[in-house]
Amino acid sequence: MSADNKTIVTSAYQRIFGDLDASAVDECMSKTFVQHNPTIADGPDGVKQLVQMLASQGVPKQQIEFKHVVADGDIVILHSRYEMAGKEWRFIDIYRIENGKLAEHWDAMIQMPDERANNNPMF
Repeated sequence: MSADNKTIVTSAYQRIFGDLDASAVDECMSKTFVQHNPTIADGPDGVKQLVQMLASQGVPKQQIEFKHVVADGDIVILHSRYEMAGKEWRFIDIYRIENGKLAEHWDAMIQMPDERANNNPMF
C-alpha cells in the first residue's frame, strides 16, 4: 500500500506542479481536499488557482526532482526541488491519501539563498 501511495503522490505532483496541468487536479484530488498551507484555499479549486497563477507568472513546465519520498500508511512525504521565478526552491510536502486520491496537504518551502552560511547541500 505504501508503494502505491508513493506512486499516487509523485505522479499527481508531477502532473499538477511539474506539467502545470490544472485538469489533473480533479483526477488526483478528492473533492473535499483539505489545504493546510494558509495561502491556498481549501478544495481542488484552490490548487487550480495556484497552478494557473504559476503558469501566468512564467514558471516553466519541469521535471520535478524528488530527493526523498517516504510513506507511512496513508501519509506520503516528499522532499523535492522546484524552480520558480528564476530561483531554485526546496519543498517538503506531506499528503494524506484517501480512496486513491490526495485528500490533505501540509508543506514547508525555502528558496535557495544567494549567499550560504555553510556548504551543506539542501538536496
